[in-house]
Amino acid sequence: MAAPKAIIFDLGNVLLSIDLSLTYEAFSAYSSFSSSEIASAIADHQLWVPYESGKQSDQEFRNFLRESLQLRISDEEFDEAFSALLLDFHAGVYEWIASLRSQFHLILLSNTSAIHAARFTKISLGPEGQNLFSLFHHVYYSFEMGVVKPDVTIYQQVLTEQGFSAEEVLFFDDNVANIKAAKSMGIDSFLIDPSRTYSQIQEILDTYVS
Repeated sequence: MAAPKAIIFDLGNVLLSIDLSLTYEAFSAYSSFSSSEIASAIADHQLWVPYESGKQSDQEFRNFLRESLQLRISDEEFDEAFSALLLDFHAGVYEWIASLRSQFHLILLSNTSAIHAARFTKISLGPEGQNLFSLFHHVYYSFEMGVVKPDVTIYQQVLTEQGFSAEEVLFFDDNVANIKAAKSMGIDSFLIDPSRTYSQIQEILDTYVS
């Protein structure tokens, strides 16, 4: 089994803990809808997809969700509620990613938004205040790319721009659809258990480099 040259990491529930229910609950405080009704509406109608794929500005997204979820909420309150899902980076993740940097070309590929990115990129983890993303050779955010996973074009763009074939790359994500799409392109892809995250990833890497 040939060792990979590059690794593509998802962010949420792979390197950074998230809990969507916290945002649903936060929004419900400003709406006549319950948190479960909000969760269903967002999932059933993919209400975040236009924003995470860069089709809406921050303000357009705020106004869109205000109307869709009947939110009586200021911009500041909206951003706080929308970001409630962001929890902590996993303990030791900075040091672990740093240890991989000399062995692999590290790529981050995340379905995310400008509001969220503005928050998690400000979190200092390194010894001199660096954020985690300074360790990656390249960082891709869906809202900047104009497409979200699991659309296969997002994986093809990453491979083309970074100069790797599918066979040279590993991909780690916590979403089944994203994994299936990457596998359809020939990328060795692994579904990550959020309770194990990089300990699971390290076990997988060890099978390639041992």
